[in-house]
Amino acid sequence: MKALSEIIVYPTCNECSFSQVFEREDMITALLIENGELIDFLDRNEGGSIPVVLNPLLFSLFMSDEFKEKANAIIQSNLLQAGSLDKPKWQLIYSQWSTYDMNLVQAYKHLTVEGKATVIPTAVSSFPLTHYRTPRAIESQIRMSTLLFKQYFQMIPKSFWLPQAAYVPGIDLYLTGQGIEYTFISSFSYEHSEKEQHRGVIRTPRGLKLIPVSEGIDSQDESGHPLSIVFVKTLSDYDALMKLDGGDARHTMEGMMEEPTALSRVGFGYLGMEKQVPIMTDSAIRNIRVVHRMEEQLENMVSLSAETEWTFQIIREWISSMEGFKGENGISTVHFDRLLKQVMDGHKDGHLLLHRKRMMPFPSDEILEKLSIGIKGDVEEKHDSVLILSWEYPPNIVGGLSRHVYDLANNLVKKGKHVHVLTTMANDALPLEKMEGVTIHRVHPLHPYEEDFFKWVFDLNQSFIQFAHDLIRDERITHIHAHDWIVSTSAMKLKDYYDLPLITTIHATEHGRNQGIYTDLQHKIHGEEQLLIGASDHLIVCSEHMKDEIKSLFTIEAPIAVIPNGVELEKLDQSSPYTLSKPSTPYFFSIGRMVHEKGFETIIRVASRLKSDGYDISFVIAGKGPMLEQYRKAVIEEELSDCVSFVGYVSDRERNDYLKNCLAVIFPSLYEPFGIVALEAMAFRKGVVASNTGGLKSIVKHEQTGLLFEPNQEHSLYTQLISLIENPGRSEQLGELGFKMAQSMFSWDRIADQTIHVYDDVLLQSKVEGIKR
Repeated sequence: MKALSEIIVYPTCNECSFSQVFEREDMITALLIENGELIDFLDRNEGGSIPVVLNPLLFSLFMSDEFKEKANAIIQSNLLQAGSLDKPKWQLIYSQWSTYDMNLVQAYKHLTVEGKATVIPTAVSSFPLTHYRTPRAIESQIRMSTLLFKQYFQMIPKSFWLPQAAYVPGIDLYLTGQGIEYTFISSFSYEHSEKEQHRGVIRTPRGLKLIPVSEGIDSQDESGHPLSIVFVKTLSDYDALMKLDGGDARHTMEGMMEEPTALSRVGFGYLGMEKQVPIMTDSAIRNIRVVHRMEEQLENMVSLSAETEWTFQIIREWISSMEGFKGENGISTVHFDRLLKQVMDGHKDGHLLLHRKRMMPFPSDEILEKLSIGIKGDVEEKHDSVLILSWEYPPNIVGGLSRHVYDLANNLVKKGKHVHVLTTMANDALPLEKMEGVTIHRVHPLHPYEEDFFKWVFDLNQSFIQFAHDLIRDERITHIHAHDWIVSTSAMKLKDYYDLPLITTIHATEHGRNQGIYTDLQHKIHGEEQLLIGASDHLIVCSEHMKDEIKSLFTIEAPIAVIPNGVELEKLDQSSPYTLSKPSTPYFFSIGRMVHEKGFETIIRVASRLKSDGYDISFVIAGKGPMLEQYRKAVIEEELSDCVSFVGYVSDRERNDYLKNCLAVIFPSLYEPFGIVALEAMAFRKGVVASNTGGLKSIVKHEQTGLLFEPNQEHSLYTQLISLIENPGRSEQLGELGFKMAQSMFSWDRIADQTIHVYDDVLLQSKVEGIKR
């Protein structure tokens, strides 16, 4: 018997009647029992993540107060009344209900994080997407589902289950538009597709991956296909299949996605087609005309009506009506028709609207507002825009570059600029997203798992170039702003191909990071830096120190503007209810990447000396990086565990709490082009003790806005720390002066103005040169 590669569980609750659930106790009971069994089954699973298809409307239902109240009453009642056979079942449900604080969504999130389940969203209605008539209906079904998934799981779904795995060419357009990477098609569709090679995972011309799937316990594939995915609707079928399989370990869905894919052309297909089972029953087919009539009326109303609240409820009534498409009694459109007529006639009954909203409250206004913006956004007026290239951007945060680009982009938008950011894909982020007015495009490198770093960078740039062709064609991109050498290839190619001016911000150099160029990789990076600098029409650096550094290292013809990094003082200096367990003694705080250039060895040596001299003081050092364990080991070897803590990664809230309560903040860097972390410390009115190097010495004025010491010199740092230990009020005085300086010199409002001034100069020069030619 061939081992199963994957099994997908599809609970019957996906097709429950959401419009009737609050009126029927038996439906809530059935939901509790089925989800209780499924959660228990997943929690006991030790064989890898099990894919589970869920309708995201269930999440809205589970999170509603009315469901929680009624479910709680049903659980309590059954605990008291259940017979001996049913009692263990209800005790289990009660245990889950208590463990997850009456939150079934949290249960599924927990199982996902634990690697026991992979939740796959499906359309909010079970009507096959292949049989809608209007593009808006298809897009709305997919987009509503993905918006709900993101709201409750705080991540973008990689996969999507099409109702009945019904697929037709063109649906990939809507799925990829929402960031979906793969979906499932019937084995019949897979068998009859035209493909380059015989592989388990095939892809459409738009890049959507298609995985073949069969239905039911009798459909296990023995034909030697690379994948044999079985779709089941009951846990008993799942157990039976696992017994047939002999308990062999299954591949994860993520593992399948790493397999090579083959380009394919796939025609219409659905589960059951190979057995000549019709996609819909006779009664459902009789309802198709009603379905098409409703979606066409919805299309007209959304295009014409400005009555947002009524439009939202009519969309809910559409979803509710679609629940009955399989029924013998046909689709009931009474409430849909009544609300629609009132909107069109202008005679609206507000009491009816409120009543229907109580009866069918899902999806929420928030989701439908996002749905409306997403669909109407396609006809947005295009404006002159800047394209920012940055390999990191939130939530992908590696160093200070990510925060800099994020704050710069947001503040450029506040000044009226239109900004597109092209960056690397992050697991928990949308491929296309608009945040605070900034349009963010995220792409994968061509080979995301490439181990050779330089090759990975090359692949990322190729993806940037491919994506940017469509972006520049569709948007009015007037200039490019590149950040550091990692995006150099794409920046230079796009500049040349489209004859666009290029502005480059150099945040750091390879020479500076390593105090010299020693290895082949460092020579390659140094060469890329020179190419990018040579191709740029204007350069931006964050400090006079960086300006001197790049002038000494590179051949430069372009003008150089010194524009410092900024800090959002108001956002940082906020009271937080978050409280950490901090040392009982006064402590100094430090934060940064755990790399040699940040100089944390100096703090360890100073801590040892202070302890030997009898000072009761602690050090808390936050951050992650390759040297973290080495530093922790050094602390143990020096017997400093009672006074030095390398706490690892901390969230922004945790960092803020440490900053608020420390005696002062230390930045012992050997190399620091700017030192935005010092500005962030000043936002909390804390004294800053920093190395007399790079950009730090531009921010910290000794004895005025902070204290300076010589880098890598523990005696110099020791002297400054003693002055603060013996006079704690001095740190507060320095902190107040530092805050005022940061407020006047390093506001993002001012920095955005300076950057726009550079843009304007470059664009004017570009026009002048164009006229000359």
